[in-house]
Amino acid sequence: MKTTAIICEYNPMTLGHVRHLELARAETGAEIVLCVMSGSFTQRGEAAVLDKYVRAEAAVRLGADIVVELPTVYAISPADNFAYGAIKTIAAFPDVAYISFGSECGDIALLEQAAALLADEPEEFRTLLRQNLDNGLSFPKARAAAFDAYADRSPERAALKGLLDQPNNVLGIAYMIAAKKAGLSIGFHTVKRIGDFHDQSLDAPYPSASAVRAALQREDFDGIRKSIPAPVYESLKAIRPADSFGDMVLFKLKSMSGYDLEHYYDVSGGIHNRIKIAADRSHTYEQMLEAAKTKAYTMARLKRICLYALFDITAEFYREAAACPAYLTVLAMRADRKQLLSDLHASCKNVVTRYSDVGKVDKSLRPLIKLDFTAQGTLNIINKTNCYNKKMLFVDASSEN
Repeated sequence: MKTTAIICEYNPMTLGHVRHLELARAETGAEIVLCVMSGSFTQRGEAAVLDKYVRAEAAVRLGADIVVELPTVYAISPADNFAYGAIKTIAAFPDVAYISFGSECGDIALLEQAAALLADEPEEFRTLLRQNLDNGLSFPKARAAAFDAYADRSPERAALKGLLDQPNNVLGIAYMIAAKKAGLSIGFHTVKRIGDFHDQSLDAPYPSASAVRAALQREDFDGIRKSIPAPVYESLKAIRPADSFGDMVLFKLKSMSGYDLEHYYDVSGGIHNRIKIAADRSHTYEQMLEAAKTKAYTMARLKRICLYALFDITAEFYREAAACPAYLTVLAMRADRKQLLSDLHASCKNVVTRYSDVGKVDKSLRPLIKLDFTAQGTLNIINKTNCYNKKMLFVDASSEN
């Protein structure tokens, strides 16, 4: 059956996400909508506000047919590797015709032009990028500035200027590049984002997930109620996030040496020593992040490195993960789509629907699946919950859609 894939976090699911699901299905003519969703931690290096099974069930009730987990090792990676993991997962699923994503731009042709440029990286662009990196800019800012400068040098590229200043554009372009590198023949579809990703107001037509998370910290449940679907609201009311996450990370950093930290994924340029010194001198996780922050390291990158330390994701672990075959961990699916399971098993040798399936998959995948479950257990501690599901959910969503 014709399938459209959506790569998502749903942290938490908002009315804007529901709108995207509806438009993706209608505008691509999809019979099946597949969501590839981050599990317990997100691309910004933060804990998800809700358990992955709770979020997956809500996604199915609100428009998806099936939700599979984006492996943790990719879910907490920089944008390009986040995209690589998502595309690797999608390629293992049968009959995917489109990938749909939200974007600030809303123009798929313009995004494809940008992706082609960044995939080829002309020498002139690479020179501009190197200059910006040498000036101490973080990679995202250096690339965006180089991209704009390169676009300015030709009238044919002028419309591209500013595309990399917006996070959803950047991820969409990363999906296109990753698909090209993987040799995946697939169409792309985008839904123009309404509102500003950085807007923390709940009064916007479609408040962002970050605005909802900020309101959750303030315990503004009246404001949240009008901003998200009812099933998600009920789930959020039930959690009381603890302060334990920062304590976990800070303890781990204090207990290790700078030499140990140097071996974790995405650590370079001496940042391991800076993080270690900041950790030893700080009393809170937030103090440590502020002390370690530099012009060249975004806050999201620092948070991800802290997660790599917490979960022992070394550079070697990541290289081994990238060499592993794809696997599909099914979190939830519509009860009337059970035939998809046989399709999945025919398409992918490594399908996980319950914890006991770990013994049936390629042995090289076991550390990655163990990481997924470790991350889930850690989130339970953070959110003071006991949602430790070990098997996929069948959701009767026939009356919801």
